[in-house]
Amino acid sequence: MKLFLSFFFILALSIGYSKNSLWTCINENGETIFQLEAKYISEFSDGMAAVEKSWVENNAWVTKLGFVNQKGELEIPCEYDKTKGRGFVNGRAWVYKKAENQWLLIDKTGKIIPTANYDNVGYIFKNNLGVMAVYKNDRLGFIDQSGKEIIACQYLGGTFFAEGLACVTPYEGEKGYGFISPEGEVVIPFQFKQAGIANFEPNGMCRATVAGKTVLIDKKGNVVFKTSKGNIQGVSNNWIRVFSKPNRLGWGFLNFNDEWMIDPLYDDLSDFGATGMALAQKDELWGIIDTNNAVILPFKYATLYFDPQEDGYIMGAYPTEENMNLLDTPKDYFTPNFDPVDMSNMAYIYPAEGANLMAFLDKSEKRGYLNRDFTIAIPAKYSKARTFSEGLAWVLD
Repeated sequence: MKLFLSFFFILALSIGYSKNSLWTCINENGETIFQLEAKYISEFSDGMAAVEKSWVENNAWVTKLGFVNQKGELEIPCEYDKTKGRGFVNGRAWVYKKAENQWLLIDKTGKIIPTANYDNVGYIFKNNLGVMAVYKNDRLGFIDQSGKEIIACQYLGGTFFAEGLACVTPYEGEKGYGFISPEGEVVIPFQFKQAGIANFEPNGMCRATVAGKTVLIDKKGNVVFKTSKGNIQGVSNNWIRVFSKPNRLGWGFLNFNDEWMIDPLYDDLSDFGATGMALAQKDELWGIIDTNNAVILPFKYATLYFDPQEDGYIMGAYPTEENMNLLDTPKDYFTPNFDPVDMSNMAYIYPAEGANLMAFLDKSEKRGYLNRDFTIAIPAKYSKARTFSEGLAWVLD
């Protein structure tokens, strides 16, 4: 009898874990576009959303992945086990079949685009000049939109072409890192030790290591800046961000005359963003400074989120004696202009991720959406409310 009850208890847990829910797709006016039963649905990407559906097959739960379009039509049947990232980018998606142990490249009709059988694949980036990273025997290569291998799997390194160049090193030998074009041409010879993330910025410069020191190089591989004052980490506001002390301490900014513009007083420091401000840390607390080193937001936060263009807000979480999840941690919200946000009727605001609306959680644990001016766009009435993407979002009642 105990075994019988235990079996049905386990079965009940399995059903609860595997069953589908009725998701509603809404627009920015809160209007229902369509409904769909699924276990999980991703945000829309390139007009399609990855959807996982569960069903019982041979007395066992099966969960498979397919894709739905913005009309609610299951454009690609649920027959795959996973996808890479959110799925479709530039009209292509990687999907994986566990039974065949194979990644497959598909178009938006579900047609399989022939490729070699790669061990692994990289994320598809929207602005990556139409190429996609693939791996064979741990070696990195690239294919084009047609599935043709345009750069043989022979490298280690970056999968993104920034300013038309990707930082790689030959898998065999110890030649150092250099830069290749999407056609596979070696533009900058393999001669540098990689200095962390090595991507060219729009300013035409990139970090590299020469003789044990970080330097800035141009797109011909020439050293355009070096300093004895610290370890170069990036360039913003036409200044060079460095740390000057052991254990990655003593952060500040130099100009191209090798003069301190922001003295190396900080425990950590971000680049200056489009706002002309940077995150800075002192005594394990975060604040925000401007290019005059004026404190815009005081140093009192254990964690500080500062990407108002993407998130829609600035948020600082206070230190706590005990480990707490971010939802429960005391925190402040600010508008992009640093005005305090009235949180009297809200418990949490979720990042907009570039969308027009931000999901929020009210004090009764219901979710709705805010405009970027923090007025209510869609009242809090959902148990779940996902991020808007391409003008649509998924909610559960």
